[in-house]
This record gives sequence, structure tokens and C-alpha cells, in this order.
Amino acid sequence: MPRPIVLLVCTVFSLVQPSPEEYRLIQDLRQNYDAIERPVANHSEPVHVKMRIILQQIVDVDEKNQVLTLVVWQQTKWYDYKMRWDPSEYGGIKMVQLPNNFLWKPDILLFNSADSTFDASFAVNFVVQHTGEILLAPPGIVKLSCAIDITWFPYDEQICHLKYGSWTYNGNQLDLHVDDEGIEGGHHIDLQYFMPNGEWELLATPAERVATEFVGLKYVEVYFRMHMKRRTLYYGLNWIVPSMLITLTNVLGYTLPPECGEKITLQITNLLSVTVFLGMVSEITPPTSESIPVIALFFSISMLLLGWSIIVTILIVSIFFRSPQNTREMNPTMRLIFLEWLPWLLLMTRPGTTYTKPSKSTTVVSVPIETKRLLREESASRLAQHDSYGRRFPLIIIKEGPLSREQINWLLYDQEKLDDDDRLSDAQADWRFMALVLDRISLYLFTALFIVTMFFLALFTPRMFDFSPHSALLNTTDSP
Repeated sequence: MPRPIVLLVCTVFSLVQPSPEEYRLIQDLRQNYDAIERPVANHSEPVHVKMRIILQQIVDVDEKNQVLTLVVWQQTKWYDYKMRWDPSEYGGIKMVQLPNNFLWKPDILLFNSADSTFDASFAVNFVVQHTGEILLAPPGIVKLSCAIDITWFPYDEQICHLKYGSWTYNGNQLDLHVDDEGIEGGHHIDLQYFMPNGEWELLATPAERVATEFVGLKYVEVYFRMHMKRRTLYYGLNWIVPSMLITLTNVLGYTLPPECGEKITLQITNLLSVTVFLGMVSEITPPTSESIPVIALFFSISMLLLGWSIIVTILIVSIFFRSPQNTREMNPTMRLIFLEWLPWLLLMTRPGTTYTKPSKSTTVVSVPIETKRLLREESASRLAQHDSYGRRFPLIIIKEGPLSREQINWLLYDQEKLDDDDRLSDAQADWRFMALVLDRISLYLFTALFIVTMFFLALFTPRMFDFSPHSALLNTTDSP
């Protein structure tokens, strides 16, 4: 082997040699130490453990499966009386890192974990101070169960908690406390490395120590609660505003004339659009019958209004194309309601007709048959003497003096035909005007229902217009 290579290898080995002071310190710490033994001089005393949660990120809030996913650092501190040394005896070393299985550690677990491995924390080294203080801060992506109430979605606020405790040690063996030293702003979870979430706003993170009695023994748990408020900008711009515009265009569809073929097409398209939005809501909400999201209620009401509007529009179109040739004539009651009362109430106009307040009773005068015949004959005589009739029927020669029976019959037949045509035209015009009246009623009615629905949903939905970051949990001390 060449001489330069030998010198290089010797130099590398000399650089990686361990510190003799640190080696000696670790060997001394190994003596008379068992990782199973609790680090207390008196076995009747508990190990005092301080716990701090360092929240880094809210990864996901799964409303459908009721699971909250977080990136946290679970930091615990305690004192081990066997891990003390004088730094002056070991070259001034005040801190040393030891492997994860080197020392005793508390079996603190997340009780409401929803992870497949239950404990998803990463195994890290111990950080040991010369005073005997032990620091263990394993990071991990934790999944925890959280009862998510989606009643007021997307204007909802959720309160989830992380419940930590010893799995086997009772309160007389391990005394667990919350480490919130140096944390300000009403929080008890350390947020110095927290990355804000685009969907959720973190309002408060109170913590609480709870001691409960079970089978005569005291067990200690700590609760780190998270009060989160959903940001509604995304859902407002992508869900609520389009649905309101769809419902509004459906209402404005009543301004189209009944003979317009696109009227029903517009309403059916709106109904399908709202159905798509309702399907999007059902994809993220849990399949429960305990509560209905307010946005699902909004879409359901919109679908109900759209469905009824389609039914009413079909009825209006059917009435518009009615005529005495294919249906019966309008009865007096319908005529009074739809051709007198409602047009007057709706301030509608009709060419050649002025609507005033109708009287409560209508008197029908009967005319004898003989009188009707004499009136028709007199009318026929006047018709024959009119200039316009001669121009319309030049083949009929009208002589001066009394008309013959044959001429009168011709004139009566023609007059009856003209009267029938006028009657059919007037009856068809009445049906069409009735359709316009129903169209105007539907416009007012569905507009009122739309406004009332929006008003009550906005009135009874809490925190819809509450943009305050204050949390009610800051004023409570009850356990979860």
C-alpha cells in the first residue's frame, strides 16, 4: 500500500476515535442501572413527569370517519437520580445523548388514538442533563378519534382533545402534569412551529390534568383540547353562492313567457345542478341520522323549491295551450278568481280591460228564448244594412224593404259563426291570461319562499357572521 494512503487512513481513524471522557461517563452511567426500575430513590414516591405537546400541523379533519390527523412532538421531562454527574470530572460534559432503550421511560400513550399501530411516535434518543433531567421528544403523525358535529357545516366549530396517560402506572407511581411554561396567548399547546391550516383556524388549546379513582387507585390523565373553527371562504364561493344563483335564476325563469320551450329545460337543469351540490355534501359528511348539516338542508330546500317549480310550470304550460275545442270552458268560479280577483290583487293589466275591485256577489239575468230569437233577427237586419257586410259578401243581394226568411237564415248563420269564432278566441285568450296570472303568482310566491328560506337559515345558523377569534373554552375549566 502506498505511503500517502496509509497516512490518510491513520488520520481518519484518529479523527473518529470517541472522547475518552464521554466514554468513561457512559460507562459510569451504565453501572448499577436497570431500565425496568423506576428512577426514584424511594419506591413509595411517584415519578413526576411533565408533558408538553408541540403542534406542527393539522394534516386532515376527516368528518366522514371522525378522525383528526396531526403532526406533533410529544415532549416529556422527568428526573432520574442515577443520571447525575459532576461536569468537572468528565471534561466539562453537561449533556449526553443516549439510545432509546438505554433508560427507563414512562409508558405514556394517546388513549383516543385511531392509528392502526396505536402508537405512531418515532423512536428517538434521550437527552440527559448532568442534573439528572431527562428529555424525550419523539415526533409522530397521530390520528385521534374526535366526535365531529357537522350540524352547522360549513359554519361549524369543532372541539377535539388528545387524552394522554400512563397505560400501566397509577397516580402513586407516575404523576403526570402539563408543561405549559413559557406558552402565552391562552394556549397550553406549544405553537412555535405551528403551520397554519388553510381550512381550519385554531382558536384555543387549553389543557387540563384530571385524576380519577378506579378500583381504589388514582389514575392521572392530561387532556389537550383544540378549539378549531372552519374557514368558510372556500365553501361560500364554490358551494353556497352558485347554489343561490341557481335558485335565483329558477325564480327569474317565471318571467319567461309560458310558450317559451326553454322554461322547463332551465328548471330541470337547475334541479340537476343542485343535486350535484348535494352529492358533494354527502361525500364529506358522516352517514348519521343524528343531525343534518345546515348546507344539506339548504340544498334540500332548494331541490324542493325547484321540484315544485317544475310541477307548477308544467301546469302553467298546460293551461296556456288550452282551448274550448279540446277542453271544457272555464266555470264562473275560476273566472271570478283568476280573471277578476287575482289580476286586481297582482296589479296586472290586459288590453281593453281595466280591473277594479270585484263585487262579492254576481247577479245572472236570464233572458227568455223568444226574446233571444227576436234580438238575433233584429241584429241580422242591422248587419245586412251595414256597408261592410256588403263588401264581405257581395253575392248576397240585399233588397230594400223587409228581408225574406231565407236571407235572415243566411245572416243568422253567418252571425252565429262569427260569434262562435269570437267566443273561441275569447275563451282561448282567457285561458292564456289565466296562465299568465299563475305565472305571476309563482314568481311572487317562489321569490318570497327563497327570501324567507335564506333569512331563516342565516338567522338560526350560529356564528355565520362571527369573525372573532375568541374561544369560549378559555372561560371554562370543566373536564371533557
